[in-house]
Amino acid sequence: MAISKVLRQLLDTRLGILVAHLEKSFLKDQVVARSTPPLAAASGRTSFHSGAAILLMLLGLSTMLTAAAQASEWNIDHLMQSLAHTKPGRATFVEKKFLTMLEKPIESSGRLRFIAPDSLEMHTLKPKNEVMLIQGDVLTIDHQDIHLQDHPELLAFIDSIRGTLTGNQQMLEQFFRLSLSGSEGNWTLTMLPRQKKLADLVQYIQVNGSNNTVTSIETLKTNRDRSLITITKSPTP
Repeated sequence: MAISKVLRQLLDTRLGILVAHLEKSFLKDQVVARSTPPLAAASGRTSFHSGAAILLMLLGLSTMLTAAAQASEWNIDHLMQSLAHTKPGRATFVEKKFLTMLEKPIESSGRLRFIAPDSLEMHTLKPKNEVMLIQGDVLTIDHQDIHLQDHPELLAFIDSIRGTLTGNQQMLEQFFRLSLSGSEGNWTLTMLPRQKKLADLVQYIQVNGSNNTVTSIETLKTNRDRSLITITKSPTP
């Protein structure tokens, strides 16, 4: 059973007992108040008010503990499971490349299509028409094939995208050290290169998302060049 459910049941039981006790005390105070002097009756009301204050404190504690338990359950394993159950689909993208030698970013946009388990198509429409297709370990750009096994650094970068989209934690951890921050509705997965050759090129890759949807991918290179891909999921037809 989840930690949050256990805490909630435990607190609900305690609170139920306290509420019943307070109700019993209140009814008893009402009876006593009719047959006791005003000073004694006031003392009974003070006792009830103290119990009510304790009840409010426990209700606040219940909320805090439940929120903390829910946060503790959100981790990389849960994120990967959520992403793995996402159906393949289409999306639009906008990519901005911030190069240290240029004052303004280079922007491109187009469509993305992912076909499980390992095919990814990136069709750039602006500023020029270009299709990049990844199938297994072969990258095809404008009808020219590149075998990714011959370019391990490029393979690692591509697998950072494929591994995230498919929730393949083993694939990601082959190349990167992973850390997760944020909440289920607004999370950031940070990937730091394990291998020196890749670390000489890439400082980190950050994937942002909400629930089981990836919303952006940011790459920072060691030369301070940066790429930001913003992804908008297309409606299911």
